[in-house]
Amino acid sequence: MFDSLAFKAMENSIHSLWMKQNIIAHNISNYETPGYKAKSISFQDTLEQERKTKNNNKYNFKATIITDETTNIRPDGNNVDLDKENVELVDTYYQTSALYNKINGQFTNLKYVMNNAFK
Repeated sequence: MFDSLAFKAMENSIHSLWMKQNIIAHNISNYETPGYKAKSISFQDTLEQERKTKNNNKYNFKATIITDETTNIRPDGNNVDLDKENVELVDTYYQTSALYNKINGQFTNLKYVMNNAFK
């Protein structure tokens, strides 16, 4: 169970969402910093590549951090969009909650099977 593709994907998704929350917090804390460029994280593209090239029992999902160098929202060169960052933070919270519920369901199913296996 713990070495399955599904469980590894959930585990790595939780870690990536934690990283995303840290990046969003970093962007928000640098909202007033002149010249600061917003960062984001990409996990889905990496997951799709890993799914296509998986190596039997080895699952190695990685997240990619991207710096947005293409936009300037303010004259001082800072491109952090505070509204966008706050929406992303709430979205990340809901994704994390859903994943924790999914993992909890897996453990509930396992506990049920273990409790009823010898009856």
